[in-house]
Amino acid sequence: MDRPSETPALPHGTLKFLVYTSSAVTRFYEEDLDTLLVEARARNTELGITGLLLYRNDQFIQFLEGPPRHVDALMKKIERDPRHTRVRVVLDEFALQRRFEDWSMGYRTLREAVTPAPEGFRDTIADLRSAPDRVATGRAAKELALWFRVRSGGGLVTA
Repeated sequence: MDRPSETPALPHGTLKFLVYTSSAVTRFYEEDLDTLLVEARARNTELGITGLLLYRNDQFIQFLEGPPRHVDALMKKIERDPRHTRVRVVLDEFALQRRFEDWSMGYRTLREAVTPAPEGFRDTIADLRSAPDRVATGRAAKELALWFRVRSGGGLVTA
C-alpha cells in the first residue's frame, strides 16, 4: 500500500527519524566531506534537524531527525543530489525523542576492517546496505544509532 501524500495528524513535538544509504558517484576526500558538512550543519540548524553522517568506501549512511515536514523536504532534495546514487531509505518512522539532540550533523569516516571479523560477528553497516527486508534494516539502523550515541566521545566530529 502506498503511503499517504499527507502526514497524518501527529501529537505536538513528534519527530521524524529517517535513515538512508547511498553510493557516492565519485570518491569524497576529506576536503569534500568538510564542505558537505559545513553546508549540512548550517541548513540543519536552521531547520531543526539533527543527525549523523557515516562514510566508508564511497558509501554514505545518514541519520536524520527533526520536524516531519522538514525531514521529508530534505530527503527529497537528497534524492535529487547528483553527488550520489542508489539512495535507499532503510528506516522511516516517527519518534517523540531525538537520538542525536546535540548534533546538527555528527560525522565519522569509517575504515574497512583489516582483519576478518570473528565468527558470528555482524557488520551492521553491511546489514544496512544489503538486508532484504525492513525489519532487518530497521534493527541495524537502530543498533548503529545507539552504538554511535553511546560512544560519541571517541573520535566523532560533531557540531
